[in-house]
Amino acid sequence: MLSWNVGANPSCVLCQDPLETRNHLFFRCRYSAEVWSGLTAKLLSTKFTTAWNHVLKLLTDSALGHDRLLLTRYAFQLAIHSLWTERNNRKHGENPVPSTNLVQRLDKQIRNRISSIRERDRRHEGYPLEVLRLAEKEAQLWQSAQIELHHETHGTAELVNRSRVGNTSLDSNYSGYRFFVDGSWKESDKFSGTGWFCTSSNGEPPTMGAANLRRSLSPLHTEFEALLWAMKCMIGADNQEVEFLTDCSDLVKMVSSPTEWPAFSVYLEEFESDKEEFSSFSLSLISRNANVKADHLARKIRTEPLHITFVNNIPQEWLF
Repeated sequence: MLSWNVGANPSCVLCQDPLETRNHLFFRCRYSAEVWSGLTAKLLSTKFTTAWNHVLKLLTDSALGHDRLLLTRYAFQLAIHSLWTERNNRKHGENPVPSTNLVQRLDKQIRNRISSIRERDRRHEGYPLEVLRLAEKEAQLWQSAQIELHHETHGTAELVNRSRVGNTSLDSNYSGYRFFVDGSWKESDKFSGTGWFCTSSNGEPPTMGAANLRRSLSPLHTEFEALLWAMKCMIGADNQEVEFLTDCSDLVKMVSSPTEWPAFSVYLEEFESDKEEFSSFSLSLISRNANVKADHLARKIRTEPLHITFVNNIPQEWLF
């Protein structure tokens, strides 16, 4: 944070420690330690730790046993996402959630997840094997959410977006609107960037938009936020027949199989609600080369020093 704004307050908003680092936030901070402990202290028993490097080792520690290892990975995924969200909410003036309330909410989310799968597989008792297999899949998806963690010596993490794989060609014949969407994320920046570029089958001039948001937890979160904002822009313009296009393969997978992505449940609920506003809706995967305009806008807006939104009033120097 200090690298882009030397006047920024470096303290931890969760516990008021004078210096927030990755290792402090996960999980040396008093608040985050209470959340992590509430989720995993009994599960990990004597192996429980709040040290970041040791926690990472636990995620690949086969000595935990298959079941405990998978559930630890699942709890880790939920804890990281929830703590980062709580941190950002407090920085933007929202009311704090007590650690006990957050633990109860996450515990309920895990139990509901297990119960929903148990309803589909009543042949097992306790934690069904399918639950554990699903937890393993979600742990893999956490890594393949196109985030790669690199160890650094200064207590920070570099996150690299690798989600852009496309294979859908675009037919020149379509009806309604074709909406290209992209998100841009960088760990060192203050904001995430979202951009869209829209064409019409009836020959209307293209429209476009760009907005920066407080930086999300990961590139995949930013991709989803870009889609949600794009959908709201189309709803506001009363365009009901829209084909949305993205170069993020995991975003397409997520909306196709929402129950497999519990950490994104809030986003997915909002997506399902907004989707009802369209008479014709689709989300398709395209190549990155086919999405250069939305990508260009998202990258440009991401580096702006202040929060800003453009809809059809893009700065002249940004135009293609």
